[in-house]
Amino acid sequence: MDTIVRPEALGGHLTRISALDSPPNQRQLRHLPVTVRHGALSGLLIIEQLTNDDERGFFRETVRMDELEAALGKPVHFVQENHSRSLKGVLRGLHAENWEKLVYVPHGSVFTAIADIRPESPTFKRVEVFHLGETNRSKLFIPRGMAHGFCVLSDQADYVYQVTEYYDGAPTPSVAWDDPNLAIPWPIKNPSLSDHDRRNPTLSELFPNQFTS
Repeated sequence: MDTIVRPEALGGHLTRISALDSPPNQRQLRHLPVTVRHGALSGLLIIEQLTNDDERGFFRETVRMDELEAALGKPVHFVQENHSRSLKGVLRGLHAENWEKLVYVPHGSVFTAIADIRPESPTFKRVEVFHLGETNRSKLFIPRGMAHGFCVLSDQADYVYQVTEYYDGAPTPSVAWDDPNLAIPWPIKNPSLSDHDRRNPTLSELFPNQFTS
């Protein structure tokens, strides 16, 4: 199983959108350049924006919809924003909700794993992992149906994510965090899991036809 590890330097094809790329009458509106990288998984984007730091603190633009939509080549309409706080050793996932998601970790440090569990995808069964948090301020745009999970490395971490559908309580497709089909290199061995995540099936149980010999 292919696993792409990107803890610090995030690779992939690179698109740069900066103030200098804008028409002259718009340049004064774009103070912080943004870099959008295409991840190794089909449709996954890594978004990096500069932070203005000084002795008082910092200012950061967390998202600019025009730039995100330019990179995607389509409009995106987020309708709900969620904020979760988790303690050290907690692992959440892997969940594959039926929505597009923009993930950001403003506080703490997490190890994040993205698994492509879409049978029709050219990167089906592949995994890409990241360290996100205060030392890596990247954001991830995760396509609909792609499985996503994270474990907390710091004492606590805040996970903020915008989604394109309202939560309606419907069952969420999920995959076991330790699925050998995915072989995710989690940095912890005995995570704290919810009862639901302890019962998540493996990928071969979800899609047995994709694993026949």
